[in-house]
Amino acid sequence: MSARLAPLVLALAAVFAAAPAAAAGRAEARAAADQRDWAQALPLYAQLVEAHGDDVDLLIEAARVNGFADRNAEAAALYRRALALAPARRADILPSLAWQSLWSGRPAEAEALFAELLPPSEGAARAALLDGLGQARQAAGDAAGAASAFAEALALTPEDARLQRRLATARLWSGDEAGAVRELEALAQRFPADRDIAWALANARNFAGASRAALAGFRALPAPVHPGERADLARAWWWAGYEDRAWPLLAEPADADSAWLRDWRIGRELRPFGYASFEASEDKDELDTRAWTVGAGWHPAPGATLDFQARRLTLDDANGDPAANQIAASLRWRIGEPDSPSGTWWPSVALRAAHFGGWNPLLPTLRLAGVPADHWRVDLQAGRELVEAPRAVANEVTLNSLALGVDHRPTGPWSYAASTAVQRFDDGTTRWRLRGRAERTLPLRGLAAGVEASAIQRSRGDDDVDRGYWNPDRYQELRAYLAWSREWRPVDLQLRSGLGIAHETDTAGNRSTAHPNFWELALGWDLTPSARLRLAMGGSGQRMATGDSASGYWRRYVTLGLDVWR
Repeated sequence: MSARLAPLVLALAAVFAAAPAAAAGRAEARAAADQRDWAQALPLYAQLVEAHGDDVDLLIEAARVNGFADRNAEAAALYRRALALAPARRADILPSLAWQSLWSGRPAEAEALFAELLPPSEGAARAALLDGLGQARQAAGDAAGAASAFAEALALTPEDARLQRRLATARLWSGDEAGAVRELEALAQRFPADRDIAWALANARNFAGASRAALAGFRALPAPVHPGERADLARAWWWAGYEDRAWPLLAEPADADSAWLRDWRIGRELRPFGYASFEASEDKDELDTRAWTVGAGWHPAPGATLDFQARRLTLDDANGDPAANQIAASLRWRIGEPDSPSGTWWPSVALRAAHFGGWNPLLPTLRLAGVPADHWRVDLQAGRELVEAPRAVANEVTLNSLALGVDHRPTGPWSYAASTAVQRFDDGTTRWRLRGRAERTLPLRGLAAGVEASAIQRSRGDDDVDRGYWNPDRYQELRAYLAWSREWRPVDLQLRSGLGIAHETDTAGNRSTAHPNFWELALGWDLTPSARLRLAMGGSGQRMATGDSASGYWRRYVTLGLDVWR
């Protein structure tokens, strides 16, 4: 044998000698995998891959076993390695790689792979890939895209209960609560004994604004079996107005959302509290208002709140600069149960005393707010009020008011509100006020559009006496607006802006037209579970009250507050 051929002969001999050992090792690994003995199979496959890392079939086999053992990240890495060595086998490798990428927490990669794999044909194969595509979008936070994929898959396989449930979940998290409830109601009819479907339906009803129906559904089932279900039930109790019953269910939060719900929201409503705020406003009539408020309170019984407040008010315009010290106390409590025919109600009583130099008005208020049925809220209020303007204070103007408001938020994109009030001033002037609003949520998350209208009609009064308060004979206003709200914990933001038109007729019969365009911003910042900052600001009138318009009324304001809990 020549010296040149010797290395080749030795290499071939080593290969042939190793082949039986490799075959034996693979057989042993396969036998362990068939027995689902992952503790033995996985190390054997790791040794084989290390020794024969260019064997594409071995890589695919090892990836499949890692996937069966729920080692999804390792399985995906092996599939990628096989694909790099054998790009011609892309069609064979991609389906498994897509699923393992999804299950290993790489939804963006999985979504791209499922989209590439989708066949143009119809049938179960396309439905399965659409299912994967939907799950990838759901994991990436695209609930609307997930719902679209699941809906298309369900159209191909309409009897697939898992797909129908996934579609319901995606619709719920994309803001289509009505669609989620419909899907789950259909599933519940098909599988009436399925506890998981019944629980999901109750949870969907809660997010759809039907807390009473949700609680009825939850309470008809066995007790929650894990922290996630306890969080669902706690949220339903909280949204129904029973924070004292929600709190014990969150002793073991299942995730960050449950912990936030417990520590940053529900827990605050059970602890003693304090607050402070500063308010400032100005308007076209050069009236500057400043107010400093401090207060504190606690909860003497479940569902009850006792609050004490002190306020310093200063007014300043061309007619004077009065100031007042004010103190107030209020008590609010809860009546009723969610399953009672009359619903749940919160009566409250409040008394405010003001001191303006030699004038010391007492201002009582009675209020009754309640939820007589799901999707409905009613507010009834009666009380005495002040007109906070220097000349009205000098004339000791007060008014008695009686108001009724109704808010209807059915499952779906629309919500409605209406209110009526009668105000009787101490000089005999009587004023009727009507307000209404219709609002619709829009496809963009957090965005809504609406219209609101109001009208004032003076039915009695002395036309010749001006006591320092606005007193039109008739007033009508119509505004269209956009509203947007988002939360980026620990910060939440609400914005509203709109255009309006108003017609006013004064006591002399003169008519005028104005444009009460407006903007409003509200910002909340949760500093800790025990502290929250609040900022609110806005303006209305000509040019959105951004400048001192030469014509037309305008007003702008800012409020800064701090809430604390102990």
